[in-house]
Amino acid sequence: MTRSRHPVWTEQLYAIARQPLEYCPAFPEIAARWERWWNFSAECPLLVAAAPTTEGIYRGKAFHLLDHPAEWLALRRRQLEGTMFVGDSIPRIRVDIGPVAVGAFLGAPLTLSEAEQTSWQHPIITDWQNPPGFGFDPDNPWFKRVITLLKLVADDARGRYLVCTPDLSGAIDVLVNLRGPDQLCLDLHDHRTEVIAASLRVMSAWDHIYTEIMDAVLSRGTGVTQWLACWSNRPFTIPTCDFTALIGPDDFRDCCLPSLRQQAESAGNLLFHLDGPQAARHSPVLQAEPSITAVQYTPGAGTPSALAKLDLLRGLQAAGKPVLVIAPKHEVSRLARVLDRRATAILVEDPLTPAEARELEHAVKSCRA
Repeated sequence: MTRSRHPVWTEQLYAIARQPLEYCPAFPEIAARWERWWNFSAECPLLVAAAPTTEGIYRGKAFHLLDHPAEWLALRRRQLEGTMFVGDSIPRIRVDIGPVAVGAFLGAPLTLSEAEQTSWQHPIITDWQNPPGFGFDPDNPWFKRVITLLKLVADDARGRYLVCTPDLSGAIDVLVNLRGPDQLCLDLHDHRTEVIAASLRVMSAWDHIYTEIMDAVLSRGTGVTQWLACWSNRPFTIPTCDFTALIGPDDFRDCCLPSLRQQAESAGNLLFHLDGPQAARHSPVLQAEPSITAVQYTPGAGTPSALAKLDLLRGLQAAGKPVLVIAPKHEVSRLARVLDRRATAILVEDPLTPAEARELEHAVKSCRA
């Protein structure tokens, strides 16, 4: 289903990429740099960084306004307009209901926490004799909320900024939310065949969800990105598979790769989210897997240094995979110097002042060939 839309989406994305945005006049140049990053031909590392320019603005996800679309959008616009985006960062508003949104779209009860700025889902698979059908219902209440907001933002964003999707994740992390991580670990031993088959059924539903989201935004002439805020002239997605921290390479290869390959068929470019030192053990499998286009690495809680994983990052690049690294601000300059500039992007999550953001931009751009 989705693959048949690729030529249309690519044409739409390419047309959008050629036009400046009101909040990002240099967007055509930034989009071209991202294209070169995907193709291992960037002149220097890319930088995704931003800094607030207006004090006193609520900076949260505005879960409390999800059922009040106009108020929600007005608040998100104030956040956007009170932020300076530097380097290769593109202004965007994200429709966000927390991690692994697809689980909620498939029926997992969702709890939003405004206080903690996250959400969690409650498992609905009790056994493999009577699993859910994993069918996608476009009348799912959470999906309807998200589509309403995506259309609202896309109409407002056209020619101004980008729309950022919710976390669409990957099939295995969806199953983790529908089943529970401990139980799914046991299932890989006791019900391995059923887990793999379920992941492929989840991907069939994911295909429908992705199609609806892409069409909702692109049909309005608005560009679309995902939570890492990169750009591609081709459809792309960011599959998370944080469950990999709990399993070995054989389980990853046998149980996770089939759905990832199907996701690549649906979405085009895959920017795989590799989260933390325990998940890093799967790097050799990622290096060898053709369906993985690029890899994003997060050092993980308690291990703040991306520099500690230079061998991993260089190994991925040697295998032809561009890397996007989440790093603290004090590591940005060195990462920009020691990694292959043709295929390195760095996202800074630290709070920055405008002066710090400009300083990082200058340090990264000085690494030109």
